[in-house]
Amino acid sequence: MKFELKLALRFLKAGKGQTLFIMLGIAIGVAVQIFLGTLITGLQEDLVNATVGKSPHIVLRSESTKITQREQDDDSLLSTEGNFIKDERSLSNWEPFLTYLDSQEQLTAVSPVVSGNAFLIKSGLRSPLVIRGIDSDRADDIYRFEEVTTSGSYQLSGNQSLIGSEIARTYALDIGDSFLIELAGGTSEIFIVSGIFDLGTQGINETWVFLDLIRAQRLLDFGGNISSIELQVSEVFKADQIANQLDRELIGADFTNWKDENASLLSALNSQSSSSYTIQFFVLMAITLGIASVLAVSVVQKQRQIGILKAMGTSSKSARNIFILQGAILGFLGAMLGVFLGFLLIQGFLFGTAAATGDPLFALNIRFNQTMVILLITTLASIISAVIPARNSAKLNPIDVMKG
Repeated sequence: MKFELKLALRFLKAGKGQTLFIMLGIAIGVAVQIFLGTLITGLQEDLVNATVGKSPHIVLRSESTKITQREQDDDSLLSTEGNFIKDERSLSNWEPFLTYLDSQEQLTAVSPVVSGNAFLIKSGLRSPLVIRGIDSDRADDIYRFEEVTTSGSYQLSGNQSLIGSEIARTYALDIGDSFLIELAGGTSEIFIVSGIFDLGTQGINETWVFLDLIRAQRLLDFGGNISSIELQVSEVFKADQIANQLDRELIGADFTNWKDENASLLSALNSQSSSSYTIQFFVLMAITLGIASVLAVSVVQKQRQIGILKAMGTSSKSARNIFILQGAILGFLGAMLGVFLGFLLIQGFLFGTAAATGDPLFALNIRFNQTMVILLITTLASIISAVIPARNSAKLNPIDVMKG
């Protein structure tokens, strides 16, 4: 193999111009693949983050009046049953669910919620509200209150409230100001602004008010019940699988997940991925055909040298290996150069999109695993593209070559 490698390198050096151009072609193809793959992945992550980054991935609601929790650890069975008239808006006996969900490693956030509708009244103005009763620390794992609270504190107790930025702007509310919440039945209570948030969605910013969980239960007359339990998962695109798993393990609960509720978004993401794969496939085909063409020409150019080598005792296998090694060297070195060019393309894109605002449109990060796959596939494609020229070199008859 050392002999074949030495000759492969010598042949590549002999045609420096050819070698340089094909390596540059491979590098450009690989750079396009890396840039396109990174761009599509970054765009998809940005879209998903904007859609569900600060919202629950899975929501648990009541399914029936009988709540039974099945645990599969040591074949034990823990069940809690509640004999009560079903209230469509509430989830009773939810504490066992919360305990079980807290033990699941694939869940990154578990937050009980009380939800209801009301009206905000201030200075003669009146507008609809969505009341969200929460445990501040648990809900922070979902809504990232530390990041989105623009003023004040998100920690809630008593009659404190966390209001949206649009509500604060409409009613000229600031930290420490008070406002009236009125329910449909006529019940009304005064609450104090302890914090103002901006979740990046106008509809939420102008209608949502967060209250302490226990305070919201009393206000909305939920007793000890809640509306739902909101969950986030470590792997966003597996939310449906995790929801189905939990649905099998927990009886009396109904699960919905973000994928079922955002089918159009997922369809768009799949279309983006398909387009990316299609483009990358044709780029790879161009690389393969380019290498095959160059090596086929090289076989013709090197016929006399190959004939002399075979006349001196070089086997057909060795002659074949010379060109296969050339394909591998061209593919690997070209792909390595392409990785570098791809990195430069990404940095250029980030610099260009950040020129106006100082921040890029969205984050782009080269994935090591994705890059290694492209590097491996390009090298293998280069080796495969060298097979036909290599077989032609192996078939050369030294006597015919010398006569020619």
